[in-house]
Amino acid sequence: LVTSDFEELSQSGIDTVYIAVPNFLHVSFVEKALNSGLNVIVEKPMTSNAKEAQHLKELAQSKGLFLFEAITTRYFKTYQKIREWLPKIGQIKLVESKYSQYSRRYDAFQKGEILPVFDPAKAGGAMMDLNLYNLHFVMGLFGQPDNQHYFANVERGIDTSGVAVLNYPDFIAVCTAAKDSKGKSGSLIQGTKGYIET
Repeated sequence: LVTSDFEELSQSGIDTVYIAVPNFLHVSFVEKALNSGLNVIVEKPMTSNAKEAQHLKELAQSKGLFLFEAITTRYFKTYQKIREWLPKIGQIKLVESKYSQYSRRYDAFQKGEILPVFDPAKAGGAMMDLNLYNLHFVMGLFGQPDNQHYFANVERGIDTSGVAVLNYPDFIAVCTAAKDSKGKSGSLIQGTKGYIET
């Protein structure tokens, strides 16, 4: 089936859709899919704020449907190995997770062309794009932090790169992401008896 009609797609006998429209359209397409009785896998970020995410969660639950954000980090074999190795490195003291990728749209952005990935009104920016991977990595291993702060390089009202600092009871995690520069990506978890580096 090839169609540009979402209604036709939802009535074609499929049971799951993958939604990969621009970020600011996620909520409306997920609602349409759930209301059509379809399970949903939606590109990250699922929504632009917690209130929208809660709404979609409740809608999916009320329909008895699955709703997933399309981040696969937590399902990788290497991630499972990290979880297995954590007890071996002692008490965790510092965690770093970095993901930088110079955006092919950044040059246009610097010239004044505002595309969705750099538009705050359309849920763009480094946090909503690349730093979500870091947050999923850290919070998947350690849960919710006690508090968090975000320090960003802001151009034309949008974060083009930034550092999120997550405070846990016994350690600090730092999540760094950039769309305006290149850098080494990976993670480092430091403990009192060793470290894990990816």
